[in-house]
Formats: sequence, structure tokens, C-alpha cells
Amino acid sequence: HGHGDSLLVKAGSGAATFGQPDSPGVTAGTAKDTLTVAYNDADAFRELMDRCGDDIAAVIVEPIAGNMGLVLPEDGYLQLLRDETKKHGTVLIFDEVMCGFRTALHGAQSIYHIVPDMTTLGKIIGGGLPVAAYGGRKDIMDCVSPAGPVYQAGTLSGNPLAMAAGLETLRIITEDPDYVEKACAKTKILTDGLKAAADEAGAAVQVHRAGTMFSVFFSAVPVTNYATSEASDQEAFRRYFLSMLEQGIYLAPSQFETNFVSGVHSDEDIEKTINAARTAFEKAVVRG
Repeated sequence: HGHGDSLLVKAGSGAATFGQPDSPGVTAGTAKDTLTVAYNDADAFRELMDRCGDDIAAVIVEPIAGNMGLVLPEDGYLQLLRDETKKHGTVLIFDEVMCGFRTALHGAQSIYHIVPDMTTLGKIIGGGLPVAAYGGRKDIMDCVSPAGPVYQAGTLSGNPLAMAAGLETLRIITEDPDYVEKACAKTKILTDGLKAAADEAGAAVQVHRAGTMFSVFFSAVPVTNYATSEASDQEAFRRYFLSMLEQGIYLAPSQFETNFVSGVHSDEDIEKTINAARTAFEKAVVRG
């Protein structure tokens, strides 16, 4: 609903909210206990579970990936994760920190009709303030203190300021039952316009959309995982990004970041962005 929403300021956030990402590393100590499988690689995941499934405590996945640019799950992929984890008694965790609410009011799991054992949420539920949440099956949640032996606490847990902004966010996006759908419709108009502008300029791109999330990859082949995302033309993206910025459109500054449309983006904003993209795609293409 926009990063400078005055309603959030009134709710107690105290300032317009605006953030840019950083990239902290994963420590070796964390990585040594983690097995990784390429997103959308059904055969590799099935083989891993056949080999190690009984020893794997949990599988965590972004059901709609947003940290390699926006990459959608292929048909049957999420169902495979659900089937294999059930077979081995492994906890399936959907990381909906990014796609929760943005793809649909009830998240990606409602789109693909998959019920994970646990869900993590964040970012969007805090109205721009640092809030995260997790939930899941009763038998798992009953393990958490004070009901169970797993102690979970934090200095800012239940912080009143963040809770006020978070509650206001939830009120805004639920008070109008069509709020998310309207924002999704705007996003489709935008992505259709971006694809048409790229085609007019002769730019080979893949434009992905899920709800209010979208990405543009400068690639002539489908982008289905990190490897194909990384193989996209980063130099063309750089030229595209800089041209958009010069025209007053500030996109995520990396092809590996996902863009979001909010409910306060107007039809004029969408039209301005598409018009700017016509110029930007022309500049992105290197003519022989």
C-alpha cells in the first residue's frame, strides 16, 4: 500500500517507510547442516529425499521465489515437495516473507492449494517496520514456550510500535475484500505493457508476474532457477535500469531483486512506467 502511507504514520510508525536491501552472507556453520537443491529441479529433489529424506528435519522453500528475481514454480513442483516431505515425515516450511499477501491475500499456498506444515511471514505485515511471524500445525506450535520446551523470545517481539503499523497494514488490505485483486490487476496491465514495449524494441526478455510481484529478465530462454536467472544479460539490465532511473522510475537495482506494485500506484503511474520502458528497452538493445 505504498512506502509513505500517511495512515501508517498515524498508526504509530512515526516516519515514512523506505528501505533498500543489503546482502549478508551465510556462515559456514549454518551451511554445513544444509543441503541445497536447485529450485524447480524435481528429479534432484526426489533423488535427495530418496537418499536422505529420513534424516532431513525440514525442507524450506519460497513457494514463489523472489530472491533470484521472480521465478515461478513449475507445474507439479510444489505438490512434489508436499508429497515427498509427507512420505518421510519431514516438516515442509513455506517462506512467504516476500510472496505472502503480495501474490494473494492468503499467500502462494492459497494459489497452489498446498498446505505446508509451517509458514514464515515478514516485511509486508509490519507496515515497513521490522516484524516477522511464523505459524504452523498445532503439534509443532505446541513445542514453543510456554506450552513446550522450545524457548523463543526477542527484544522486539511484540513491539507495540511494530504491532500498531502491522495491524494497520492488515486493516488496509482486508477492509476492502478486493484490495489485493485490484493491485494484482494493475500489475498485469504493467507487465503486459512491459512485454509489449520490449517486443517493439526487439529486446529478448522474460517478464514474470505473480500477484503484485514482477521481474524482467533479459533472456531469450525461460528462466526457471538461479542458474538461468544468472545467465541473463546483466549488462542489458544495467542499461535498462539506468534509462528507467533517468526517466524517474526507480526499479530494484538488481535483476535478482523482485519488484512490487502497491495499491496506491495509479493508472497514470502504470502508464508512465510503460512509456519509460519503451525508451529503456531501446537503450538496452545493442544493435550490430
